[in-house]
Amino acid sequence: MIRWVARLVAAARKRYGGGMLLAGLAVAIVATVRLGPILIAPFPLGDGGLFATMADDIRAAGFGLPATTSYNGGGIPFAYPPLGLYVLAAVPGDPISTERWLPLVWSLAAVVAAWSLARELSDAHTAGVAAVVFAAMPITWAIEGGGVTRGLGFLLLLVTVWSAAVTTRRPTVPLTATTGILASLALLAHPAVGPALVALGTLLLARRWSRRAAIAMTGAVGIALLGIAPWLWLVLSRHGPEPLLTAASSHAQAPALVRLLAHGPSWLGPLDITLAAALVGLAIAIRVRQWFLPAWIIVLLVVPSGEGRYSALAWAMLAATGALAVEPPLRAVRAVRAAATLALSALVLASMLAGFQRFRAIPTEVRLGMIEVSRTTPEAAAFAVQTGAYDDGLIEWFPVLAKRVSIGTYMGLEWTSADRWEEALRLNGEIQRGEIPASADYLFRVSDGVVSIEQRGARQ
Repeated sequence: MIRWVARLVAAARKRYGGGMLLAGLAVAIVATVRLGPILIAPFPLGDGGLFATMADDIRAAGFGLPATTSYNGGGIPFAYPPLGLYVLAAVPGDPISTERWLPLVWSLAAVVAAWSLARELSDAHTAGVAAVVFAAMPITWAIEGGGVTRGLGFLLLLVTVWSAAVTTRRPTVPLTATTGILASLALLAHPAVGPALVALGTLLLARRWSRRAAIAMTGAVGIALLGIAPWLWLVLSRHGPEPLLTAASSHAQAPALVRLLAHGPSWLGPLDITLAAALVGLAIAIRVRQWFLPAWIIVLLVVPSGEGRYSALAWAMLAATGALAVEPPLRAVRAVRAAATLALSALVLASMLAGFQRFRAIPTEVRLGMIEVSRTTPEAAAFAVQTGAYDDGLIEWFPVLAKRVSIGTYMGLEWTSADRWEEALRLNGEIQRGEIPASADYLFRVSDGVVSIEQRGARQ
């Protein structure tokens, strides 16, 4: 049996090349490490409550675009790019259940798209190694409930950039149209895609500059704008530009370089094991004057959230370059297989540990406590929610499961006004510090996994 498998692998390698086998290994890694957190959780990982409600709103509107969403008391403009929400609404069954597995589908497809893009930008062997590294990087997983839009946007970004890269090499009308259509879909999938897509498209054009390529890319931009125009016109006619402008400026974070140094390019922390190989690859790229990948990383440092998931493939390709640079001396001492096995094992193990820590679902006891709130408290009651050791996914899911307003839940309010957004952030900060606002009728507290519900204010 072992000999048969070895012969099969050898035949496949001869026919398709080592890069294709490595791409297959990357998909196998995805199916292994990314499926684990999903299987042990009977509920979507992390966030996703807002999107589940918006999918229900789409169904209630007969698959038209609702003016507002009913999430957390309503009044939030339905201005979020809707493609992923429509896909979620179109899948039969409960959107909450769909949020368990649909992000994994986008996650698997993203690895194939990443390999295709890496293959367009480099040789088959480098692309194969890069796909393996990319597959293991937790920052690329997007398997949380919110991955129904986040993961789809990432997938479409990679596919669009691949199509743009091919278009700059062969600027034909069909490729131009394809790139434009894919770009419009990417823009309709997630709000963070736009700046990164513009930056990477510009870099690709600079990499393979020609007059025909410039005309093709300009045409693709025009097609993309035409593709999003109906949705954009409808949102602007209903709500004006304020929701889009507020959302674009609401998610203030630490400086990009600080986040990169704190979490590493893979979300494995400051000792990110891909970083050493990537730095070697970076040095090699600079020495041979191949500027595209370093420029990719540097340019996206100034794009909102660009230093994270949208830069992951550049880091993976640099890591692949660095790893392959040490292959000749290892081959001379017949240590390639041992070194590759050790490196892959360390990478997968570190990724699994990081993934299980980062991607967690709300415990069953806490979810049952939220459902109990819907049965035992007045419908008009307003809640303050203390999350304890749990992340903000808990305050996002509370209005969905408890069917009550949470005054500190800020998800979705970035599409209203800067004042409402900042007020909700302030209230949530006070609640987590134990300063319960007078406007709260009840306090829902989670402490050491134990749920308590307390009456406050006038109701007390």
